[in-house]
Amino acid sequence: MKILLVSSSILPQTGGSSVIVENLAKNFKKQEMLVYGSASFLQQNNFKRDPKGPKFIYFFSELSFFGRGARFFDWFRKIRLNPLIEKLKDTIRKENITHVIGVYPNAFYCLAACRAAKEENVAFSSYFHNTYVENTAITDANAGVIQDEIFQASKNIFVMSKGMQQYYEQKYKLDSFIPLVHSFDEFPSVTPDKSSKEKKDHYKLVAIGNFNESNLDATKRLLKAIKGNDKYSLSVYTHVPKLLLQKRGIDTSQINYMGSVSPDEIHGVLQDHDICVLTHGFKGGYGEVEYQTIFPTRTIPFLLSGKPIFAHSPKKSFLNTFIQEHKCADLADRESTEDILIGLENISNNSNYQNELIENAKKAAKQFYGPNVSKLMIEQVKANR
Repeated sequence: MKILLVSSSILPQTGGSSVIVENLAKNFKKQEMLVYGSASFLQQNNFKRDPKGPKFIYFFSELSFFGRGARFFDWFRKIRLNPLIEKLKDTIRKENITHVIGVYPNAFYCLAACRAAKEENVAFSSYFHNTYVENTAITDANAGVIQDEIFQASKNIFVMSKGMQQYYEQKYKLDSFIPLVHSFDEFPSVTPDKSSKEKKDHYKLVAIGNFNESNLDATKRLLKAIKGNDKYSLSVYTHVPKLLLQKRGIDTSQINYMGSVSPDEIHGVLQDHDICVLTHGFKGGYGEVEYQTIFPTRTIPFLLSGKPIFAHSPKKSFLNTFIQEHKCADLADRESTEDILIGLENISNNSNYQNELIENAKKAAKQFYGPNVSKLMIEQVKANR
């Protein structure tokens, strides 16, 4: 068996989907998988990877203004659809591909993978990292038709969380939805923080990721809660430029803006802080279902960090269900700055509680271990050829 994994987002592109695809692919050998993804004009695709692992092929389909405003070039992506399908078909034949997996949140690449597999009479599965039709940020009038085509062609419809599975099963009445969670490839070493047993005058909070509609309101509320409080400071690691954060309503004068950090560097960065902060949107530019089913990529490095986690996330979200089930973070689930401060105080004032959260997080992380996730995917693919 050889799998062709098709995803617009692959490293060195930033974002959660790129990390998810990269970590999943690390569990396969060159003869077992090939990854096909997007590239922008003049992009240098010399990202270092294990030569024994899957080959990554880049296809020019993206235009932007120095990495921004790609949505204004949807017209260019659309005229590249048929050339992409032909390239995928050629790859399927030359590489003896037996199963194609198309990844969403880029409908263009997922649809191209779907059609290429169909035309080459090869089995196809889809992998939805986010909801598509239900996301109010999606403005494509053909979204429903595209999703129907992908769903109907899919032997398996992999989804990012149990929350997505439950929602999709209830709405679409299909039994082909299978949770395929984020993954990591190895357990990092953690040096115990001896000073964590002592009360400190100052606690360094850290947040990572792409601060957009998925968590903007919660992040702004967190900053409001700690404003003027000398006990807490927040460092933010993100590829989003500082100016754009300001335009999105983040008070950058309140944060230590640290810029982007590569996936390989995240664990080391977290070691320099006291509390990991996980903000999850309550409302914003996405649909209600999206806020219920999102499972932030940054959750995984936080679980592995050896640091206590504070989460500000809405009730009825799958993230909350996960946190409550595993007791791996202090949770503030109301739109309340007071609750946020109470949660931070719960952690900072109790070293036993800190250790409890850390140990529970370690246990919870095991389900995301790459070999286990890839094994599940292979089992499902083989069962539904």
